[in-house]
Amino acid sequence: MFMQKIITATLASAAVLAAVPALAQEAKPAPMVIYDDALQNDWQNWSWGATVEMSVPAGQVKPIKVEGTPWSALDLHHAALSTKGYSKLTFYINGGVDGGQQLMVKVKAPGGTAIDSNYSIAPKIKTWSIVEVPLKDIGAEDKMIEDIFFQGGAEAYKPYYITRIQLE
Repeated sequence: MFMQKIITATLASAAVLAAVPALAQEAKPAPMVIYDDALQNDWQNWSWGATVEMSVPAGQVKPIKVEGTPWSALDLHHAALSTKGYSKLTFYINGGVDGGQQLMVKVKAPGGTAIDSNYSIAPKIKTWSIVEVPLKDIGAEDKMIEDIFFQGGAEAYKPYYITRIQLE
């Protein structure tokens, strides 16, 4: 009986000690959906210079359709939020009938200052591709941000489609 109590107490202590590292780790936040058939979680369209159509029927999805003038952007705005715990921005993008649009993926800090980054993508013609942008590559890791934007360059660009945008 005495030996059984010692074994039971030892096993209980081991279980408590094993749980301590798990408590010390910060819980990873659930993905924050920005757009999936519609803007979500208080995100807003603050785009500039681009023709932006939300929820365009395209088969089983309703992406955002974006066509732009030089330096225009699809700009998705939120009240200042922390990216702590998130490591990447993910989205699906389709270059439409032309594809190859040169788009820079950027973020803005609170107050509207763009964070310098040279991250760019070129959507494929008539093909949906998933893109994973590490937040560290756009200067947004563990930072406060208010905007995520997809900006064209010095040339006008043909329509592209984007959906299922989220922070993970």
